[in-house]
Amino acid sequence: MAFCVSFFVSTCGVAQEADNAAAFASLADRIASEYAISADGRPLSLRRDAVLTWTNPLVGEIYGGVYVWTDQGRPLVIASFYKWYRPHTHSSHEFQSLTTGNIVATRAGQKNWQTSSPGVTWKQVPDAPPPGRTAAQRLVQMRGLAKRFELEMTEKDDSKTRLRLLSQPLLRYDSPASDVIDGGLFAFAKATDPEALLLIEAQNQSGETRWHYAIARSNFLAMRAQYNGSEIWDVPQLSTTESYSATGPYAKFQFDDE
Repeated sequence: MAFCVSFFVSTCGVAQEADNAAAFASLADRIASEYAISADGRPLSLRRDAVLTWTNPLVGEIYGGVYVWTDQGRPLVIASFYKWYRPHTHSSHEFQSLTTGNIVATRAGQKNWQTSSPGVTWKQVPDAPPPGRTAAQRLVQMRGLAKRFELEMTEKDDSKTRLRLLSQPLLRYDSPASDVIDGGLFAFAKATDPEALLLIEAQNQSGETRWHYAIARSNFLAMRAQYNGSEIWDVPQLSTTESYSATGPYAKFQFDDE
């Protein structure tokens, strides 16, 4: 009898988690559709489907969905919406600018997100080969270049976590209007939760096409990045005021009843 009761409770728990995951997926799609976002006054287009769904069972029952807004194909804003079911019950919306321009995001009944500083800085990838002639060749190159980057996050207790590169880009794109021949948006994750982002693009500048990169955070904690063993990026932990001010390239909103 003890085994049967235990089995029943376990089965119910799995069923409840499946119901929670399905309910969250619908919720995240709705939330994403409620945001209107522009870059330098140009309205951005939401990709309706999440580019990534994630969980982190190491910390509890939590479900997340990652969404991207683009301008003529190029990703300029990324957001991670997530909701706790245990041990917490709140939900959060995390935004990060992926552009050098200014972002304005609006949603009814909520403080607007308005940036006044760049979300990324573009640099040429050191020692990178010329972009391949075909899309298949360039994807192999992008994945190979992404593996040269190492990202580390400093936890609240000052311990260090090496973030894991997700092998496939969250988004593959091109944008002739921005002189982007090919591009990939990669994520570095803790479990499957993306904590930092890497953009790799084959950009055409002055008639020459070269690989360029930009790194962005997806968490308020301090992070640093290395490329082939040399440090190339370092950002400090953001204060609560900075994270929730809705004026920086990284912004966070928290809700207790959503």
